[in-house]
Amino acid sequence: MKGNRLTALAMAAMLGVSAVQPVYAADWQSQNPLIAHALGEADGKIETNSKEAFITSWENGYRVVEGDFTYTSDGTLVLRHDFDADGSYYRLEIEPNGKLVMDSKTFVETPVVYEQTAITAVDLLYLMLEYPDMYLVTDTKDTDKATVQRQFNDLKTIANNIGAPEILDRIIPQIYHKDMLNWVKEIYPFQNWIFTLYLITNPNYGEIADFCAANGIDTVTLHYNRATKENVSALKAKGLKVYAHTVNRYLMFEDLLQMGVDGIYTDRIKPYELDWVGLENSRALTEQAFLVGDKEMTLTTLGIFGKAHAPLRQLAEAGKKFSAEYNKEAGTLNLTLGKKFTTLGNEMLMDGSGRLVTKKADFKLLVDGKETGIQCFYVDGEVFAPVDEILTLVQK
Repeated sequence: MKGNRLTALAMAAMLGVSAVQPVYAADWQSQNPLIAHALGEADGKIETNSKEAFITSWENGYRVVEGDFTYTSDGTLVLRHDFDADGSYYRLEIEPNGKLVMDSKTFVETPVVYEQTAITAVDLLYLMLEYPDMYLVTDTKDTDKATVQRQFNDLKTIANNIGAPEILDRIIPQIYHKDMLNWVKEIYPFQNWIFTLYLITNPNYGEIADFCAANGIDTVTLHYNRATKENVSALKAKGLKVYAHTVNRYLMFEDLLQMGVDGIYTDRIKPYELDWVGLENSRALTEQAFLVGDKEMTLTTLGIFGKAHAPLRQLAEAGKKFSAEYNKEAGTLNLTLGKKFTTLGNEMLMDGSGRLVTKKADFKLLVDGKETGIQCFYVDGEVFAPVDEILTLVQK
């Protein structure tokens, strides 16, 4: 068995393949019991639909976010719950100026809660291109055919215009009534769907379950007040996943899990807190063996964007070995081959909580003074680098 495993590892190292989950998961629900509501929380602020919320959600371990969509006065699709004076303006600490509905220029130039960045649908899809393992659940609000098709046609056009039509396979439309399914399918055959019930006054759960099962919809979302055992059982009898919204209390989450709910939309409950309610965080460190030359070494790895990443201090012991020198002013981290690794000087910043909070590193990685283009990450403050790419460099 060990010989077979070593052969597979050697082939993976030569081919640049990492033994981690693919970026795209067909069953997105099984590893994501949490959906970040309104793109999530950033700096203690919720319901912002901001750039910072999206990035912070990814850093905290969410891989599914829900976003609210509406149009500006000049017809730009943007991330905002609404333009009502007592709605988003009030909640986001924005003073209405003249007409309540902003034009697109005012929208992008007006900070959310004083400092966060308002984003358009174009901005959001660029973020999804930058973070290729994030799924988006749409909350488009409107229920008439013309507006619904306009919204999803805009999303399709944006994805094509930025040269990334594959992003559409990570967009999960929420439909609000049965007719909306075919309206959206006329625009694009999305791979995943959610039937959300918050606009239906008296839902017939058996009929909805039958409709979903017959039309390839595998997830239903309902308000937590409606998540009774009877209602949830009627939906799950047809093999559906059930999510509840919007839940920010751990005890309520535990109660919903007892009712049979599979997950929740939340502003504040984090993936690294899932063990508090008896669930496992799908993101975890693993010990993996890699072949370096003719020697096997074990690394502590974390899957990021579909690749195995490991601590730089461990990788420094592979192949030719290397030292690392950080230049804050230049924004570089230089690896010098053949020297002994000592310290990066950031040990005091490392976080031993095990939350696996992951941030893109803000330095350029150099090897012997030459830029590599390799993206590193801080994981709880420690520098992680892509295993295959670093091993390739140290074995040349």
